[in-house]
Amino acid sequence: MAQESCLGILLPDDGPDDYEWYTLGDKVPGLPRIQVGKVPSDGHHALTALLALGEVERLAPVGRTLVEQDGAEVVVWACTSASFIGGLDWAREQSVALAARLGVPVTSTALAFHEALAALGHARVDLLSPYPDEVTLRLVSFLREGGVTVVNDKALDCPYAADSHRADLAAEVLRFCARYPDTSQPLLVPDTAVDSLSLREALSRETGRELLTANQVTLWAGLRQLGAASLPEDLPESLLGPLASV
Repeated sequence: MAQESCLGILLPDDGPDDYEWYTLGDKVPGLPRIQVGKVPSDGHHALTALLALGEVERLAPVGRTLVEQDGAEVVVWACTSASFIGGLDWAREQSVALAARLGVPVTSTALAFHEALAALGHARVDLLSPYPDEVTLRLVSFLREGGVTVVNDKALDCPYAADSHRADLAAEVLRFCARYPDTSQPLLVPDTAVDSLSLREALSRETGRELLTANQVTLWAGLRQLGAASLPEDLPESLLGPLASV
């Protein structure tokens, strides 16, 4: 994968300016150029708001700018909730419609979770969800549609993306794993508002289980779409964890 390759990230414009996506391409060696396109959003974790946020008509103009002005060769809709909220078929149709509009490959965080679990051979998972109960149930259903069973789950009931961003990820993961100590299935942490890439490896080591986070699978799926047959030599494997070898 050439260093000049460009990965376009469609990200809801719903929180503070310190989302890890904004500086990831500058801080981590070996990554392609990452351009973030901000999609207007109030960040509300409500069903109607998320369905509206995931409408192709809303996403396409920002995606078009990423492709036509920034040179993105692949675009990822980096919003877990607004890519699973309508179900698996809805998520697939969203991705296909965006790809047709933009003329480049498109995937989403929700689809990336399914792709990552399939690549790792996992059909049973635990789920630590930042979302309210109603949205968490939609995610459980979305995973089930793709053949993945959620064994244990906890909803943190964050009403807005900014609340997810402020949550203490390390403390929540440790509490969850203390309550559910079975390490045989990975722990999923959705929501791209949760900065997880710098914490994931240490938490995985401390809890003794695989963690798959929204930003981790989003980045992995984007790199795969760009055609990376293997990780660049200078890209830290800790960034992607077990996905680095699949």
